[in-house]
Amino acid sequence: MKNIASYSNFCKNILVFFFIAVTSNSVAQQKQNMFNSPLTMPGNEIFGTIQEVVHTLEADSDTDWSKVSLEALRQHLLDMKAFTEEVSVESQQNIENGIVIQVKPETERAVGALKRLFKMHPAMLKEEKGWEMIPKQNKNGWTITVTTKDKSEIEKIRALGYIGLLAEGAHHQFHHWMIATGQIQMK
Repeated sequence: MKNIASYSNFCKNILVFFFIAVTSNSVAQQKQNMFNSPLTMPGNEIFGTIQEVVHTLEADSDTDWSKVSLEALRQHLLDMKAFTEEVSVESQQNIENGIVIQVKPETERAVGALKRLFKMHPAMLKEEKGWEMIPKQNKNGWTITVTTKDKSEIEKIRALGYIGLLAEGAHHQFHHWMIATGQIQMK
């Protein structure tokens, strides 16, 4: 009887050991696979941009975390989403040196986003491209006039249209970094 009890305990211990080994191996593989994915996108662009900022801030030992404002960046990126997706282009008309575009915000977020956008973007467009952007708010939305003195760029301005003119320029990433690190206060 003693041999049977010993053999039974031995078998139980083998099974427990085997179960732990298999479970540990499975957990280790899951952990390894969790960080070894063929995917590169984190889910959406707003989240991905913020994730990139966080990784960059963490990689810099000189980051002053007391100045970091990821919420300000998130709000700005939500504005960008609104003026990209929640605005209808009502008309686009060629004029002598450029274009006149009528846009209508479709949500309250888009109304505010356009106001904030047009406080800064015309100056950036002027500095980077030399183009004149004159936005005027009216009861139905905005009238945006964009012109250039360079005759060779008139067709480009017309082709870019509303969203292309907003996407134009190399300042966006720099601007996002300045917001995230608290160097620009968004209002």
